[in-house]
Order: sequence, then structure tokens, then C-alpha cells
Amino acid sequence: MGERSEKLREKLLKLYDVASELYLGEKSFFSGSNYYNPLVLFGLLSAVIRKNVLVYGDYGSGKTTACERIASLVRSIPLEFVQAATIHGHPEQTEEKMKATLDLGALEKEGKEVVRWKLTPFSPVTIVDEINRLPAGKQNILLNEVDRGVWSYRGVTLFLTKKPLFATVNYGDEGTANLIPPLADRFDVAVETGRVGVVGRRKVRAGVDDSFLRYPEFAEEMVKEVLEINGKKAEEYVRKKAEEFSSILSERFEEMGIQAEAMSPDELDEIEREVSKVELSAEAEMFLDYFSQEVYCQMSTRKDFSRCEGCHYSSFACSDVGIFSGRAEVSVVSMAKAIAWLEGREECSLVQLISVLPYCLWHRCRLNPARVIDVRDVEKEECDELFALKEVIDEVARRWDEHREYQEMAYRALMEGEIELLEKICERVSHPLFRSLARWV
Repeated sequence: MGERSEKLREKLLKLYDVASELYLGEKSFFSGSNYYNPLVLFGLLSAVIRKNVLVYGDYGSGKTTACERIASLVRSIPLEFVQAATIHGHPEQTEEKMKATLDLGALEKEGKEVVRWKLTPFSPVTIVDEINRLPAGKQNILLNEVDRGVWSYRGVTLFLTKKPLFATVNYGDEGTANLIPPLADRFDVAVETGRVGVVGRRKVRAGVDDSFLRYPEFAEEMVKEVLEINGKKAEEYVRKKAEEFSSILSERFEEMGIQAEAMSPDELDEIEREVSKVELSAEAEMFLDYFSQEVYCQMSTRKDFSRCEGCHYSSFACSDVGIFSGRAEVSVVSMAKAIAWLEGREECSLVQLISVLPYCLWHRCRLNPARVIDVRDVEKEECDELFALKEVIDEVARRWDEHREYQEMAYRALMEGEIELLEKICERVSHPLFRSLARWV
């Protein structure tokens, strides 16, 4: 890692420390080298490399507040502007309230449909509070915006930079709806608010000071200007204001004795490029091949856990984990690379990959209900689904360790065209990965 990369890494780690004082959850995520607060870690990294995060938790557990503070801190935008651009989920929410409306004056006087965009498309981070209070039809409205940064209304389309998206989810009650699978699949990672220790609770009761993120006059000027520009150039304006506010934020850190510096938009872009250059190790790539093939159902392209009883592969992950998309695998690799970069590694190892895997999958792939029931009475630091998925992944890792040498031999035989050797290996090892390789013969 070069001197410039090391400096950026140190700055981001110090921002992690600042963010950890803004949300006081326990450090329950282990990367293989360090323990982190998962909400802060994944929130911080997602805000930098523009990924999407789901935050689950009970009422009043600090989900929305944490998302807003992390977004403000990392992207150097006044907290008031972030809050003003937040979408609030509820059954009566409309497309007009979420992203745009018509200029009624222009419609009445000139008969023209002039679209007036809301703040949300131009915010450096999109936040949706209680997204599972939006009915399925209204969740669908967000799909293009979330995935591509393409905002459309009444035949007018804005092509903007892809923004990170934070969405909070209350645990189910009579006022919530399930996330539609296509939308859930757009979220790269999902975390829980988790427990807050006794020291953290005392700090919460005393009040967490986020005043250094606030600047109402600055935010008010931004809101007014963005609504006036009402187009692509508003995005450029917000970026310039972020550059300006990052200097203000750094000065405030110095005045308060906080050992950190705010990051400019250019620095964040630089980190994103650096993360993309991190290589995935050969063993991490092999394990992901092995795991993904083990999850596929051998009986059907549609997963039905009731059919697993008596199946030849019932001892594999396919009997516990629903099929996940290629988008999910991209999420796993991206988040693992980001953690590897943050820890100063040139290469993303198997350890980082396995550590992020459950967080990138548990919200987007179904789990066998029987597997979840099995862990219901186990004392743990996360919800049943996440804990159960971690167990499944650990079991797959143990099987992979037994089959690793065969997989290496099979890959080598495939690349060198040694068909007979490949056939022998695939016949010897009864596993979906080798069955898949045999189809290449």
C-alpha cells in the first residue's frame, strides 16, 4: 500500500472512531483481525463505496439517527440537509412526496408540465426511514433509483451518480409489509442495531453530542439553491458544498480536540478506486465457487425446502439456504475488498470473505424455517436468521477444507485440458461443484 493510500486509510479509520461515538453499539463483527461495530463499519464503508445498507432494529434503537449521522460525517454534508432529504416510509407515502411533483404555476399559466424535483435525488446519501412501512407497490417505485441512480417522473428522467442508500427496517408488526425480493436484493448488506452495553447506555442517557455535524444556515442555503437549480447541475453544486463543509468539519474537530479530519468528495472517490483495485485471493475465489454451487438446488431451479427430505444432497447448504443472485455475490466481494483495504491489505483473503458473507445474504435469501427454529433458544448476539446462516457457512467451510485439494486439481485439469483426470476427480467427489465441472466435459 502506497503512502497516499495509507494516509487515506488512516483518515477513514479515525472517522470510524468518531462514528463509533455517535452510535454506541457493541463490537460484534470480527473480520479475522479486528472487532468492529457492524452498523458503523458497514455504514461507513457503504457511504464511501456507494453501496446500499438495510438496518434492522426495534423502535427507538437508533437506526435512523445512526444512518443520518454516518451519512453526514462521511459525505461531509450538514446533518440538517441529510434529514431534510430523508424519505419517510408509511402507507400513504406517494411518488410525488418521495421524489418529484409538477410545478402547478407553470401548469396553470402556460399549460406546461414542469417537473420540480425534491431534495432526495441530489443528496449524497439516500435515506429511507422504515422502508417496510411502504406497501409493495410503492417499494417498487424505488427500484431504479436505488440500483442505478436513474430518477424518473412523468416522462422526465434524471441520470445521476449512483448514491449509497441507507434504509431502516422495524421488526415486523401490524403496520409493516415484507420487503419485495427485488428490492431486498438491491441492498448489499444488512445489519442490526444490536445491544448497547452499560457504558454506552449511560452515554445515550446523557445525550450524544452531534452538534459538530449541524449547521442550519449552511443547510438552509443548500436546500434553497438545490430546489432552485432543479436539475443535474444541483448534484455538482452539492459536491462543491461538501468540499466546503469538509473544511469546516475538520476545523470543528480540531477545536473539540477530536483526532480526525473530514474527507472531501475527491478523497472518497479515490478510496473507492483503491478498493476496486484490491485483488480477491485464489482461495477466496475458490470458496465462493464452492459455496454458491452448493446452494443451488439439484432438483429444480425453484427452491422448495419440503423436497429436501431424502434428497442425495440433503446434508449440503442447498437444504438450508435459498438461491441468491449474482448481484449478491458482487456485494460479498465488494464489501470484503473494502474491509481488506481498510485493514491495509493488498489482497482480500478467505477470512474477510467469510466474515462478510452472512451479512450480505441473510436479508436476501430464504432460510429453511427448520434451521432457524433449531437456533431459537441459543444465546447469541444477533437475530436467529443471521446466526443460523453463520452456522451454515461454517459447515460449508469445513467441507470445503476437505475438498480443497480436489478442487485445485480439478481446476488445473480443466485448464490444461486433461479431461480423463477431471472426470475421475468429479466421479470421486460427490458434491454439486464437481457435478457442475463435469458438465464442461
